[in-house]
Amino acid sequence: MSKSLLRRLGWQEASEEVKPGDSYRRSRGDKLTETVTVVDLRSDPAGIPHVRFKVAFERADVGRFEGGCRILALRSFIDAYRERISQTPASAA
Repeated sequence: MSKSLLRRLGWQEASEEVKPGDSYRRSRGDKLTETVTVVDLRSDPAGIPHVRFKVAFERADVGRFEGGCRILALRSFIDAYRERISQTPASAA
């Protein structure tokens, strides 16, 4: 994803915070926890930055199950997944 594109869209800082290998978590009202791991960041054909990630769901009475890969626009991803639980070291990204 080009940095000039991100600057133009105002997402440069956000994309520098979200890196492949990073994991995030969010709790839902139904006692379900989603944990996601970023796979990559790219722009779609219209130039909108997107995050591709793997998701897993966990619930105390059911256990953990994998939910496959998903894609969200970068802004939507940042709004949805605010709690980072692990970060890829800068040298590894």
